[in-house]
Amino acid sequence: MIFVISFIIAFIIALAMYPAVKRLAFFSNAISVPTKDRHIHTSPKPLLGGLAIVSGFMVAVLVNFIFNRTFGIGPEFLGLVCGIAIIVIMGVLDDIIELKPLYKILFQIAAAVVAVVISGSRIEFFTNPNILTNVILLNPIFSFAITIVWIVALTNAFNLVDGLDGLSAGTGAICAITLFIVSLIRPDAELLGTYAPIVAIALAGACLGFLPFNFNPSKIFMGESGSAFIGFTLAMISMQGTLKSYTALSIFIPVVAFGLPILDTLLAVIRRSIKGKAFYQGDRQHIHHRLTDNLGFSQRTTVLILYAASLVLGTMSVIMARNGMKNIGILLISLGVVLIAVIAFIYRPPKYLLGKQETASEGIDDSMGKEVEDE
Repeated sequence: MIFVISFIIAFIIALAMYPAVKRLAFFSNAISVPTKDRHIHTSPKPLLGGLAIVSGFMVAVLVNFIFNRTFGIGPEFLGLVCGIAIIVIMGVLDDIIELKPLYKILFQIAAAVVAVVISGSRIEFFTNPNILTNVILLNPIFSFAITIVWIVALTNAFNLVDGLDGLSAGTGAICAITLFIVSLIRPDAELLGTYAPIVAIALAGACLGFLPFNFNPSKIFMGESGSAFIGFTLAMISMQGTLKSYTALSIFIPVVAFGLPILDTLLAVIRRSIKGKAFYQGDRQHIHHRLTDNLGFSQRTTVLILYAASLVLGTMSVIMARNGMKNIGILLISLGVVLIAVIAFIYRPPKYLLGKQETASEGIDDSMGKEVEDE
């Protein structure tokens, strides 16, 4: 019952905060003005929507701290909250004055270091690639470095997928629900208590409470204050939940669960490196852009397709957590084959679909032209 209550509280608070954060966005001039080379939206939209998600999450967690005896304040929670504070400050500043990429990275590293030092949460082992039933314990220094990279990478990954209305909020909710389920079905769930599942379900409720105002056609964007918060919190939950288990399989579960943002980030880094661009330099070649621009799908259809992909990956994570090492090799090979096929289809679509690219591009051009005329 406590999980249901936590979800409902987070959902309602995030939903109710919309008018306040919208007024705050206009008051502080936190507005996203579209550019043709990167953005899909055609009219200015308020940012700072992430503050609604943060509010829903924090209120739900606070209620648990006050009334739920099994949810005590420990180093893990304190580290998470301190890291979130830094991330939210960065996000709000970026939504208002648009920070330079270097400053954002420094904020993210600072948040990760503070969270890890206070909480003690770290990635302490890797799966042995030659023997999937074994693990390799990491040197403490290397473990610390890998943990910081994991947190910063996932924080940015959810920012990169935040390119269509509702995509980051919906994907974040699916990933959080996946971690919630995994934290409940793991063998030592009773020993770990309710901390990890409560934090996960509170995040899911907050994301879904914000989604009605963010789904296409959106009334507000979550901005960096939302996408960075979601990515950072999921990274921390994954370490305090699934990666906390000393089993060879646990390293795969969050990687598969976060498959969509991780894949999109890897492709972006590879693509920009090949072109000699900085990894933080934006472009219009993300997976969601390819689906809208090259294959001609609408924003809503594209988001629903990517929701479905996240659901499939989340389901696979739950199956892996439940079945252990049984058939893990076949599952991972099948996943790899499917991913290769999907990437090839998206980035090298069949010729008969290429005609849709021109139609989609013309639609965007026309809509932007009308916006200019109206102004």
